[in-house]
Amino acid sequence: MSGLLKTNAELAQIVQENYVIVLIDVDKGHNQDVVKRYGNPTSFGLPVLVVLDTDGTQLTTQDTGKLEEGDHHDPAKVKAFLEKWRKPKPDKK
Repeated sequence: MSGLLKTNAELAQIVQENYVIVLIDVDKGHNQDVVKRYGNPTSFGLPVLVVLDTDGTQLTTQDTGKLEEGDHHDPAKVKAFLEKWRKPKPDKK
């Protein structure tokens, strides 16, 4: 997933303009306080996406398996997810 977000130019731009990516190691018991704080998102498996607002409030948790097509993450599904959860752009007046 992180590779796709870097190598796909369209997704990389969406991420750069709307998100701060934080990779958290939760393997072998690491950072269990973070896992608990966000409702055990690793129960979906890894990788998993947790989207927070600017205040740190959890907006959604996404099992990345639902963003896959065959054996890879589908750029169109990932884009739809990122667009859905990004902060709304202010209206141009």
